[in-house]
Amino acid sequence: MARPSARPKLIAAALRVVEERGVTALTLDAVAEEAGVTKRGLIYHFPSKHALVTGIHEDLAARSEEDLLEATGREPEGASLVERTRGYVRAAFKSPTTAEMQLIMEAAHEPDWMEPWLRVYRRWFPEQDQPVEELDDLSLRCLVARMAADGSWGYESLRTTPLPAAARERLVASILDGLDDA
Repeated sequence: MARPSARPKLIAAALRVVEERGVTALTLDAVAEEAGVTKRGLIYHFPSKHALVTGIHEDLAARSEEDLLEATGREPEGASLVERTRGYVRAAFKSPTTAEMQLIMEAAHEPDWMEPWLRVYRRWFPEQDQPVEELDDLSLRCLVARMAADGSWGYESLRTTPLPAAARERLVASILDGLDDA
């Protein structure tokens, strides 16, 4: 029987380091210590900090896609734009961790880190590259709903406490109201 990969354990340790100490504390040494492995063992799976952060983004993007599938109830190819958007809004309002928010903000400056996120987004919203001025009314409303959901992360990053579940549900309902007649 093949041994399970140590990658998930290492990524979980890296996320704990960022959650507890901040993104600037993310070093190979800190992750190895947190995971209870040697630095050499970590480097076997992630030969550099860049590779480690790329692996983290691949993992987080995959989790995000799982959330989208769960929230939508089907693969994107079998769902309408409105169904995909509704799923996106619901999935985006899961309470993000501080580590996720910090890492996603950092990803904006590094193409290797953004690529897993873009791959998921393009799969779910292949029409995203269409210029806004060319969008029909429905596509524009769906884009605005996704942008509002994305903004929830920024809003939460400025709060000292997470949004209560009832507030989160109210915001989701308000955003989705704009798609009710679609």
